[in-house]
Amino acid sequence: MATVALTRRGTTAILTLDNPGKRNAMTDPMWRQIPAYLRSLDAEPEVTAVILTGADGVFCAGSDIHSLDELHHAEGPVNAEHALARSPKPVIAAIEGPCIGGGLELAVACDVRVAGASATFSVPPATLGIVYPVSATQRMIHLMGPAVTKEMLFTAVRLDAQRALRVGLVNRVVDEGSALDEALAMAERMAALSQLTLRASKEIVDALVAHDLDAESAISWVQRANASPDLVEGVAAFRERRPPRFTWRPE
Repeated sequence: MATVALTRRGTTAILTLDNPGKRNAMTDPMWRQIPAYLRSLDAEPEVTAVILTGADGVFCAGSDIHSLDELHHAEGPVNAEHALARSPKPVIAAIEGPCIGGGLELAVACDVRVAGASATFSVPPATLGIVYPVSATQRMIHLMGPAVTKEMLFTAVRLDAQRALRVGLVNRVVDEGSALDEALAMAERMAALSQLTLRASKEIVDALVAHDLDAESAISWVQRANASPDLVEGVAAFRERRPPRFTWRPE
């Protein structure tokens, strides 16, 4: 059965794309599961990060071709993309094997991408006669620039993991089969840091990228940080040369 499975590892939530025999191609119910999960996880203060990955050594081969015509006119893919991007928590994509079309749409909506050495990336709309979502295209441009984005869209070329790293599509390349372990280690490091700082940083960086920074919102984050117990703890831990024990959680 095609599904998106939710598991937990400590304070990290793991969403696993799972469509056996179809390289985790996304069906309409799978697209709809992602925003539903994130609405719930976003409201859980004990969850400090989310990882998106695929089952059986494959990230995602795109949309299920049997429902592609229906999906092309549906809101499911864009809603899933926006849910990942707008989550206030850090979202990490752990990518092994093919990351194609709709799979790449999901990956570029995440904050950080970790790829196994055998991962490949492609955008094949030109082979199907459809237009790639504007929001995903914009995210590709922000990550790689217009030249590489156009190359991928115009030629449906597959990038290997090392080229994806060079052009800025992924943050790290690790040994094949190790992407999830690296993402979990990264999430664990994030969990030990100030959650106020992480949440403020995501909101501010995303607003700056979109050229939509609200000065009052940025000032509000600074004021909240100044009044937060995390600042007191961070300074004390630095002076005492010990790891900080941050306690701030969203209300």
